[in-house]
Amino acid sequence: MLLICFSANAQKSDSTRTYYKIIRGTIEHATELKSKRYVRNGAAEIISGRKIIASGLYKDDLRYGRWSFFNAKDSLEQVYNYTTKKVEFNLRDKHLSYYIDSLKTGDKVIYPIKVGGVNYAMYYLLNVFKVPYELRRSLGNYDLFYIFNLDESGKLIKFETKIASLNYNKIDVVDLAKLKAEDLEFAPAVLNGRKVASTIVYESKIIVE
Repeated sequence: MLLICFSANAQKSDSTRTYYKIIRGTIEHATELKSKRYVRNGAAEIISGRKIIASGLYKDDLRYGRWSFFNAKDSLEQVYNYTTKKVEFNLRDKHLSYYIDSLKTGDKVIYPIKVGGVNYAMYYLLNVFKVPYELRRSLGNYDLFYIFNLDESGKLIKFETKIASLNYNKIDVVDLAKLKAEDLEFAPAVLNGRKVASTIVYESKIIVE
């Protein structure tokens, strides 16, 4: 079992206030110091609908220490430590596959991970895809791939979507400038103790009826 321990610093009711803020379609319930308006300090929760999808701490408006991220079934999906920059727990998603150049049998590998998990952070990346207009009247099933190319630090440097079928193939490159800085942040792949570039592929389906 993983526990989140909240710091007692600056948590007294006479020095803090709580507020709600809508961020990218979710509601963040956070704490701010009365002496520093609009600067988050202390405990926070991010809520989608009626479900908590993330919780943790802020320090001087930056995420601090352990944050927990939850999947659609309310189960713990990931614990990421923003202080140490390390993933402490991650539930693998069956839709994901990983590719690393020069990977050989017997190598020790840690696969890359989207910071914030699939249900919360990767959702914003998956949501950029829109079904092409010309496909909306073409009945059938299509494979859809989201292809994330990462450098050795774990930063997203190229993002493509690919639609594939016997009669239709299309690749689009996503403009990274339209994404937020946090969208580009991944924990890097590690091969034999060394951080390396890698590719993550998320596989989905398009069904046109």
